[in-house]
Amino acid sequence: MDEGNLQITRLQIKKCEEIPRHKPDKSVVLVIYKGKLDFKEKKGNQIIIPGDIITMDSHEIYVLKALEDSDLMVIKVII
Repeated sequence: MDEGNLQITRLQIKKCEEIPRHKPDKSVVLVIYKGKLDFKEKKGNQIIIPGDIITMDSHEIYVLKALEDSDLMVIKVII
């Protein structure tokens, strides 16, 4: 779904795949449904699992690497 100020995407990442260094133009909320991901940002790394919700301001640089096959929802919004 892409409504200009709001974009919602279901993302599936296979084990060992990586979303490279990324700097979104909107605030981001990541909702993890399945799997395990290594989330890297300027504050450090954290392992995220189902039930975790990650929030980021726009222009924060991050990298995601799947430690297991993973499903997540990426919500981008202009606040």
